[in-house]
Order: sequence, then structure tokens, then C-alpha cells
Amino acid sequence: MCNKLFPYFLLSILILVLLLVFTPLVLLVLRGIASIGTCIQSEEILFSIRLSLITSSISTLICLLFSLPAAYCLARLKAKAKKIISILIFLPMSLPHLISGIALLLLLGNSGIGGFLSKFGVDFIFTKKGIVAAQVFINISFMIKILKTAIEESSVKMEFIARTLGCNNWQSFVYITIPSIKSNIFSSLVITWSRALGEFGAVIMLAGTTRMKTEVLPTAIFLNMSTGDLDIAIGTATILITISLISLLLFEIIERKSMS
Repeated sequence: MCNKLFPYFLLSILILVLLLVFTPLVLLVLRGIASIGTCIQSEEILFSIRLSLITSSISTLICLLFSLPAAYCLARLKAKAKKIISILIFLPMSLPHLISGIALLLLLGNSGIGGFLSKFGVDFIFTKKGIVAAQVFINISFMIKILKTAIEESSVKMEFIARTLGCNNWQSFVYITIPSIKSNIFSSLVITWSRALGEFGAVIMLAGTTRMKTEVLPTAIFLNMSTGDLDIAIGTATILITISLISLLLFEIIERKSMS
């Protein structure tokens, strides 16, 4: 009897979770559809869309550049300090994003290395560079975690065989390891990009919410909510949801083609 009821129990829980996650988003989108036209005609919202797409793309590529070798090192590292290093790298994943923003503010502000970098014209506070820095800090641990798991599950024997056939460590990494986890790399890119697109807490602490300067989609929603422009805020939120949905659908299509 219990075995017969168990699938129905699982299905009911699944439906409950689906309703819990999906219903608020549906209500928001239904309310915001009418305001999308107004949002698209707004120079401010168009600026925030462009800036969001540019900064999230740049930060995602920077994350990949550093995450791939770091993940490989953590996956293949044989040292007693490996667990401690992993905990330190993954620590930002468990922190509220506002705290991450404050930490970045101290590091990149005038009291930190930002004071030195400003002498060379590199400023992060209330600038677009600050948006990218905040997105990278929030997402790099997440990407390393995904890639580290993928590399650990990949075959070490193939790398060993490649080295016995004359490949050096770099060639083994480029021609064996990376192709074996290419689907995971693409997955991490899409997820990281989506997370960067919606990052708010660290961005607002480091780059602020200056209209038409450091205004990305999440901060545009915040600004319009603060000034009482509820329809514009909801319409902008609908645009952000649509962009995220399209990126996830593209990911599913490309992943299926790569697996077929």
C-alpha cells in the first residue's frame, strides 16, 4: 500500500513546490506585460538593459578565466590544506550579498587598494567597473564549485594516458580535460550570466544606483519602486524575467544538441 502511495506523495510535493515557485512569477508577469511597451520606450530602462547585458557578459567571462584553472587545481590538488582552501574560496556563497558588497567597498575603496589604483585612473566606487567587480566576486565561487565537481567526475586516466603519449600538463588540460567538461562549462556560463544579470546587493553597495550611469536592471527596479513608479518597476522586472527565461531555454536547446 505504501509503495503505491509513494509516487502520488512525491507528485503532490512536486506540484506544491511548482505552485510555490511559479505562481508569484506568473502574477508578476501578468501585471507587468502591460508596462513593457512603456519600459522599452524609456531611455533610462534601455540604458539599464544595455548596461546589464554588457557588465554581466564581461563578469561572466572574467569568472570563467579564473574559475577554470582554480577549479582544476582544487580538483587535482593533493594537500592537507585543500579543505581549508576550498572553504575559504566558497565562503562568499554563504554570505548575504550586502555583506559581500561592504567587504568589496573596504577593499576597493580609498582606504583599500582602490586608493592606489585611483592614481592610475582605475576607480571602482560608483562606476561601471564596480558593477563588474561586484558580479565577479559574487559569482566566481559559484562557478568554481560547478567546474570543480565536473572535473572531479571526469576521468583522471585519460589525462594520465595523454601525458604518457607525450602531452605535457598544459596540453592535457586543454585537449583532454576541457573538452570532457564542455557541457558543464557552458552550463556554468549560462547560470553565472543569469546570476550576474540579477545581482543587486553587492552592486548597490559598491557601484551605487546613479541613474543613467551605474543603473542596471535590478537597481532600476529598486529606484522606480522607491519613487513610486510601480508599473515601471514591475514592467522592468518582467523584462528581467523574460531575459533570464530566454537564456535558460537557449541553454536547454544547446545542451540537448550537444548530447545528441
